[in-house]
Amino acid sequence: MALETRFGDHIRHYVMALLPRHEVEIDVLDKPEPEQVFLLGNRWNDYGLAFFFALALPVLRSILRATVYEPTANRIYARHKLKMTDKERAEWLRKFNESSWKLTIFVTFTVTAFLVSYGETWFHDTRFSWLGRNHFPPCNLTVSKGVRRKDWLESMIHHIATSFLLVYSYYVNFTRIGVMTLFIHDMSDIFLEAAKLCRCAQQEGIGVIMFLIFVPTWIITRNIYFPMVIIRSTLTESLKYAAIHGIAVEPHYSIFNGLLLLLMILHIYWTYLILKIIYRKLFSGKLDDIREQDVHDD
Repeated sequence: MALETRFGDHIRHYVMALLPRHEVEIDVLDKPEPEQVFLLGNRWNDYGLAFFFALALPVLRSILRATVYEPTANRIYARHKLKMTDKERAEWLRKFNESSWKLTIFVTFTVTAFLVSYGETWFHDTRFSWLGRNHFPPCNLTVSKGVRRKDWLESMIHHIATSFLLVYSYYVNFTRIGVMTLFIHDMSDIFLEAAKLCRCAQQEGIGVIMFLIFVPTWIITRNIYFPMVIIRSTLTESLKYAAIHGIAVEPHYSIFNGLLLLLMILHIYWTYLILKIIYRKLFSGKLDDIREQDVHDD
């Protein structure tokens, strides 16, 4: 145990050496910020509110599907006089409804996260994400049907990791980092779902434009900003301010950063798939999401 502790301390000392040097240092001991403000008085009541919204989302999706998505899809189908079998039309309608719902969610979450964070100092300076984080709560947490896509396993791992991170970041007072992670993750997906909807609406030209916007947005937010800003901050700056307050960072430090690094690896894998889509477009003229192929397809 002593050897593991010394090894961990050595690693954290090396990581802290990677901290960038700022011209203006902030003094967290002079006037520390208060802890996060809970909407309903405490953390567990807020979790209950989140659970309520989680239950309400499927209801909202059904309402939007019946009143907005399917009527719009039917008008597009009639306008372009599409010729499909009943099975093909059902699949086309399913994809249209799915992309419409995802686009609605991604736009809503991205705009909300932006409005919440844009005016805050920590939006452009990650050091301020850790002000007021002068304790960790006790670690009493136990760590231990759609279309099946080719990346089903990776998607499921990603969904579980991100869901846990959302809850966990609120639990350990990492709310600011959690908001920024949510913001950059949803931003690029807006353009991907918009591209899919354009394909369903027979607007291939606009779909290609949306996809061309999606690719650099994805790479900038998930392959550059996420590791170089968000993960750098959680690996290094969190240790600096934890040391100032004398906080024992484990096991939260390893759990949180381990999940963020897992997401980074998945982003690299999906970037490979995106580049594969671009290759197919250049040489075959098809702009298909290869993840939507059946798991038994080549």
